[in-house]
Amino acid sequence: MKYLNSTLVAFATTVAANAVFAQDAATKLWKGDVEFGYYQQEGNTEESSVIGKTNAKRSSGKWTYDISAEGQNSEASGVRAAERYFLSNRLAYDFSEFNYTFGYASADKDRFSGFVYQATVAGGYGRRLLKSDRFTWDAEVGPGARVSEFENPSDAGDGQITEAILRVSTDFSWEFSETATFEQKLAVESGDQNTVSRSVTSLKTKIVGGLGLKISYTMEYNEVVPNDTVHLDRVTSVTLVYNY
Repeated sequence: MKYLNSTLVAFATTVAANAVFAQDAATKLWKGDVEFGYYQQEGNTEESSVIGKTNAKRSSGKWTYDISAEGQNSEASGVRAAERYFLSNRLAYDFSEFNYTFGYASADKDRFSGFVYQATVAGGYGRRLLKSDRFTWDAEVGPGARVSEFENPSDAGDGQITEAILRVSTDFSWEFSETATFEQKLAVESGDQNTVSRSVTSLKTKIVGGLGLKISYTMEYNEVVPNDTVHLDRVTSVTLVYNY
């Protein structure tokens, strides 16, 4: 675990250094942030946790591309307690100032969820409900498909479910001061077999330059889950964040 932690710290440092270099370039093609958080307790209780996230956006004319990735590893008394990885991609095309179309794809792998993975592909219509210097609020809706693979197949041999879904999402951002931003993201993917909801509430503050602090609360709910797993996962994290 110590080797893993050292590797993750080195990786986060390298990513941040590359972000600084990118910002110094004459043309900034991307903007986004890199987050890193680490916790370790030693003594009567041996516990450690590492979390890393990155979000990047690139705009070119009427096209906008977003990519997000995150990973979390926790260990208690030498036993792995949490291990999760999430990746999403989104491509949007503005056909007017407040209306756009989008395509979305994501993959979620949580070792302790009872699923091997859950993957989603969707596309549809987006509406910019609010747009100003301090506020942005987008809402999206569209059809798609989700594949869920169970770690332990049922007696009938059902180990994987592929279903049509309707995906509805909203993304709200409020820069209520020069140094603080509040964000609320919510997505619901509803299908005949399962409904998956994911909410991320966060508050980000600037410390100096591009460096800041971020507090976030994530909830993910699966209506249908394998045996011996809960429907709702909740994660509270405090991370250092670098904006580029």
